[in-house]
Amino acid sequence: MDTPLYSVCNFVCEVVDSRLSSEDAVLSVVIPAYNEQFRLSETLARLSELPDLDRVEVIVVCDGCTDQTEAIAMQWADRLRLRVISYPCNRGKGYAVRRGVLAASGNIIAYLDADGATRPAELLRLQMPILEGDADIVIGSRRAYGAQVRRQPFLRHWFGKMLSVLTRVVLGLPYADTQCGCKLFRRDVALELFEPLCCWGFAFDLEILSRAVACQAAVAEMGVVWNDQPGSKVHLFRDGLAMLKSLLLIRLVSVLRPQKAYLPARPVEARG
Repeated sequence: MDTPLYSVCNFVCEVVDSRLSSEDAVLSVVIPAYNEQFRLSETLARLSELPDLDRVEVIVVCDGCTDQTEAIAMQWADRLRLRVISYPCNRGKGYAVRRGVLAASGNIIAYLDADGATRPAELLRLQMPILEGDADIVIGSRRAYGAQVRRQPFLRHWFGKMLSVLTRVVLGLPYADTQCGCKLFRRDVALELFEPLCCWGFAFDLEILSRAVACQAAVAEMGVVWNDQPGSKVHLFRDGLAMLKSLLLIRLVSVLRPQKAYLPARPVEARG
């Protein structure tokens, strides 16, 4: 038997035919952006090189940007099926991704970091388990089989390793990499997971994956080619402490309310 190119953590009890027709599938790509005027354009350029662009929707969410990010995004409106969502206050990466997901029209919804650390072309490969009905969610991973990581700073590598251990011990999540900024969802699953999202910072991936386990989703973890990019908005100490706090809170809620292994839902604000 051939070795699979991805691992599937399947918690689904009922077997259903969830295959999507590749001819009909529309891929929505949500790009959260906070002051990304120097890195966004290259990522959008690479998206414009994907085949069948009429079936690729791009949603750039400007999360309280104070630079030219929104203007740069709008320059691609004639080359991409593009929507730009902008609001004045910086609310956090999780909030921005949620806004984009709830606005997306595709039957596969992905989010991708604006820095281009994971090339957009990877999305075509990562969507295959969803198209073939083998997974509800695909998470790009820097530590799964086939991953190629280039130029990752030692401290970020160490932080990722420690977080992986903590998520396994505290939350019981079986994934090697929860924080890679490249994940794809079947539309119905994405809406179910993101509608009640409470973690609005960098820890939102942990809540989403905990919610996925609680919802009995089938999750595939696939290795990606990942290149470290300068200009990261992540501060290891400050954001690391915030992530640890969120991780412990998610665990606390899962103990007190085991039927809901995630944070309590916030009221849903108006979409737009």
